[in-house]
Amino acid sequence: MIFREASLETILEINPRLSLKKGLVSKKVAMEHIDEYVKKIQGYELTEFKNGSKFQNGDTLVARITPCLENGKTAYVDILEDNEIAFGSTEFFVIRAKEGRGDSQFVYYLMRHPNIRKVIIQSMTGTSGRQRAQKQSILEYNMSLPDLDYQKKIGRTLSLYDAKIESNKEIINTLEQLSQTLFKHWFIDFEFPNEQGQPYKSSGGEMVESELGEIPKGWRVYKLNELTELFKLTFNPEKTTEEKISHFSLPAFDNGQTPTIDEVSGIKSNKWILKDNCVVFSKMNPRTPRIWLTNIVENYLNVASSEFVVLKSETRNLNAFIYNLCKSDKFNEYLISNATGSTNSRQRVTPTIALDYKIALDMEQVELYSLKVVDMVEKIKVLRTENKKLSQLRDNLLPKLLSGEVEISEALEV
Repeated sequence: MIFREASLETILEINPRLSLKKGLVSKKVAMEHIDEYVKKIQGYELTEFKNGSKFQNGDTLVARITPCLENGKTAYVDILEDNEIAFGSTEFFVIRAKEGRGDSQFVYYLMRHPNIRKVIIQSMTGTSGRQRAQKQSILEYNMSLPDLDYQKKIGRTLSLYDAKIESNKEIINTLEQLSQTLFKHWFIDFEFPNEQGQPYKSSGGEMVESELGEIPKGWRVYKLNELTELFKLTFNPEKTTEEKISHFSLPAFDNGQTPTIDEVSGIKSNKWILKDNCVVFSKMNPRTPRIWLTNIVENYLNVASSEFVVLKSETRNLNAFIYNLCKSDKFNEYLISNATGSTNSRQRVTPTIALDYKIALDMEQVELYSLKVVDMVEKIKVLRTENKKLSQLRDNLLPKLLSGEVEISEALEV
């Protein structure tokens, strides 16, 4: 490998010229289709092209406007067909590796490098709330750059981490869909297996009237507060000997549902203490549901934002059921209909009202369901923890590879 001091302009270009006919229906990637610090583009829409940035597979999209840039919205384009051109927000920088001089995967990870991100953020100009970064801050950035072959090795190595993270996410989504489908089948549609193993309601199972409408005979209506405990053990950062805590915050939920390890000195308000077998959900803005299956971090005090409602169950099995109840559409609809506040973004539901939620159940069926899904739920927690570790390894490896401190042969395999 050979490293040479050079500006980034020697290996990449910004906003390359591409032709896309106005009015042509094409894939559009909006800012909301890019998650913070996530390589994979999360979606797109098909719509007529009028204006915007244009890009192809292999390009990197970097948000250039506050706060999206500071929050880490940077993605790699790989959702298109060969030679297909898509478009997106005018607030993207489109970064492309120069042919024969730069590697596209390497360029993506360069845009994730903390030193480069810092320079881009410092270049922002404009009025408060509408500041934008300047492309020259990228093009003129000088650093020690590896030769093309080694760029490709770095890109391939770091891509292995992201590929494993995406694979784990797909497994998590599958497990959540399976457990939710089963929950709806048993407790909403009442198609749990009867004594003959057939779907109860559609096989002629007897139904009786209740305050919630028809429910299976022998079942009764429960309130959520009869099934689980509202856990309200308070953590006061002013009255603790802890130096660091495992923090289940709203931003941490949005960034992969893994808690952050934070200095207590930076915590400015009281939090809820978490124990084993807890599920938390956000009481703020239920139209954007945030239901978190908490995984306690050992050797730290675990706390949650006061914007969460903390539910603690007696057993791991019951916790798996409560998690899926809180994930259900019916529960979310109940929270939305009972939220109060002046605007959608500031609406809240009180914990007392949330725990008044009613559902028809038979506790024997709850236990049978929990036995079926508890391993799925535990696997979800394991995979989320693994993704956090993979992300940390990838991010720690990037500057070490670029400095030459670590060579590819020494890099940990995923």
